[in-house]
Amino acid sequence: MDNPAFILLINALEHVEEINQQRLYRRQLRDASDPLSLPETTFKNMYRISRQMAHGLIVDLDPHLHDTRRNVLYIPKNLKILAALQFYAHGSYQKVVGIYEVNVALENFYHLIHFPSTPEECAVEKQRFMSLPNGFPGIIGAIDCTHVAIIAPPHEDPHYPGMVFLNRKGYCSINVQIICNANLRILAINSRFPGSVHDSAIWSTSLIRRHLIAMHDEGNQNSWLIGDSGYPLEPWLLTPVAGINLTDPERRYNMGHKSVRNVIERLNGVLKGRFRCLGRARMLHYSPPVAAKIINSCAVLHNLCVDRGEIDVEEEIDENMGDDIPCDIHNENYGDNNVLIRGRNIRNRVIRNHFMN
Repeated sequence: MDNPAFILLINALEHVEEINQQRLYRRQLRDASDPLSLPETTFKNMYRISRQMAHGLIVDLDPHLHDTRRNVLYIPKNLKILAALQFYAHGSYQKVVGIYEVNVALENFYHLIHFPSTPEECAVEKQRFMSLPNGFPGIIGAIDCTHVAIIAPPHEDPHYPGMVFLNRKGYCSINVQIICNANLRILAINSRFPGSVHDSAIWSTSLIRRHLIAMHDEGNQNSWLIGDSGYPLEPWLLTPVAGINLTDPERRYNMGHKSVRNVIERLNGVLKGRFRCLGRARMLHYSPPVAAKIINSCAVLHNLCVDRGEIDVEEEIDENMGDDIPCDIHNENYGDNNVLIRGRNIRNRVIRNHFMN
């Protein structure tokens, strides 16, 4: 043990260990103060997007934010953005620096959620749906609703009474209507309705519905959304054929319909899988208007991910998937024409033209 060479070796090893500890400490300090210096895998686990996309967001949102000084505390804009992103990603804490400001800043990017309005845009979306397995022509979007859990508002609230947010599953939520394309890009989102409102009731007041009615009346009768039986059959919204004694073409239509409609179910799973704050287990502890802004912010960020090819995320099983309540709106009229009859005629035409063989 008194061998000088052995003592020298021990001292050298201790010195190396000390250097390694110092390096580790410096790296931890660097990572804590600059999350963008984290390894890519670690960063994506924390924020659910790539470092490159996060850096781009910081650049894009910078003009819409202000640095904050509270007494001696200085909160830079990039920290607010990263804190908000981490909340969107995990929803594991509710009072986080920058949430409100980043939500407001992201409102400047709502244009990224865009419903096709020109013949050229509709043609692009139709081609995307046509390229899906069992796809058929004319589909420009898939529609469905999903519930995002929120803390129950006070029952006596004059504007947002808690009872109307109680959904049929027994918890308070916002019933979010989403339309997406075949690439899982969100084309429209409506986060204004409480959980007790049926999907078809949200659709009946939708601006997108009014837009499709106008398109139809102007002669565009070959562009449709696709939705489950929770929606009414309309000339611009195709639903499955109900009943048990179906013809072979009707069964083929239903199979194709289900296959194509799967994109909206996947979208809801991807959205909640990436932004865990929207999941049932996380429950947003905010008033309904603020919760709606958080939902919209996540939709904007989702579209950015799709545009940049970042859709490799674990999907969360949406508890509402395949659990629709059949719509009982069968006698609604638009103008002098019966909407249901016109919808049946168009659906029958689609079946004749594309599912006879």
